[in-house]
Amino acid sequence: MKVLVTGGAGYIGSHTCVELMQAGHDVVILDNLCNSYAAAIGRIARIAGRTPEFTNADVRDLGALRKVFTRHRFDAIIHFAGLKAVGESVEKPIEYYDNNVQGTLALCRAMTEAGVGVLVFSSSATVYGSASSVPIREDAPLGPTNPYGHSKLMVERILGDLVTSDRPLGASLCCDTSTPRARTQAD
Repeated sequence: MKVLVTGGAGYIGSHTCVELMQAGHDVVILDNLCNSYAAAIGRIARIAGRTPEFTNADVRDLGALRKVFTRHRFDAIIHFAGLKAVGESVEKPIEYYDNNVQGTLALCRAMTEAGVGVLVFSSSATVYGSASSVPIREDAPLGPTNPYGHSKLMVERILGDLVTSDRPLGASLCCDTSTPRARTQAD
């Protein structure tokens, strides 16, 4: 399988890339390195025994995404790209909505154009806000309390809308967010 991992040079993304590559999959990483490091690519290569292809680009850049999708026929996309600091999101909400929501919209456009319908989206427990119990149950009420959590919930809702739409991506999209309640398989 060939997999595009957005944000693949970050902590969770790089560990995912190692696991995918060790399982025999081909990995292409797209990352703008705004909260990760290029050195992660070398570490992935040392651990996995081979080097993933790397594109230094922002997930919001539809032109860059189109180039990557033109060069490769992906079987699946794992979407980790995004800003991730709760405190910073309160100070810079516009940047969080722009990066996290707009980035996902650009990725979905590129996926639609390329006919790729398998997406794993990394959401966050922040979509639940201040949970009344831990561990948080998947049916707990949603109620983010900061822009980061709101941006993740917005993306979950956008992906849900795409799954139920009659557009090409919606007809084939399989979304698996980090919480079972948000998993959806289009028939």
